Amino acid sequence: MTHATPSAPGWYDDPQGRRRWWDGDRWGAFAPWGEGGELQRSSKPRPVLDARLTRDTTVSPVVVHHVVHAPAKELAVAYLLLLFLGTLGAHRFYLGRTGSAIGMLALTLFGVMLTLVLIGFVLLFAVAIWWFVDLFLTPGMVREENQRATMARNPTGYYRGWPQV
Repeated sequence: MTHATPSAPGWYDDPQGRRRWWDGDRWGAFAPWGEGGELQRSSKPRPVLDARLTRDTTVSPVVVHHVVHAPAKELAVAYLLLLFLGTLGAHRFYLGRTGSAIGMLALTLFGVMLTLVLIGFVLLFAVAIWWFVDLFLTPGMVREENQRATMARNPTGYYRGWPQV
């Protein structure tokens, strides 16, 4: 039995005899109801999801409220230290880079002491270049320090089964 293709949009029986929406050009969605406007009920039993699959195994059974921690280090504080005490390495001390901070402090102190014999200007020039480069490196150093602090609080790097980015 062939069905004539309808011309106006509406609900019609498709060529297989199922109730579908005809938009004027092509068949669309199936009708969610039967003939009298009632919802069609499937005679097949609905699948039941295994309850073991709905439990998150990465979280302990004790309910713990998730605490959002503020960043360990602030970019504004790091830049203030860089601008006002940068030649002494204060921003590097703040960001946990103690070795390079001591190196920067030592270069500055030796440079100031050796300016009397004119060798210190070379050391102070090196510190000035280092300070200028740190103007661009500071955001990355703050980001790395905050990631390190986050990993210290959560060594797995995962929160409820999802990797933290």
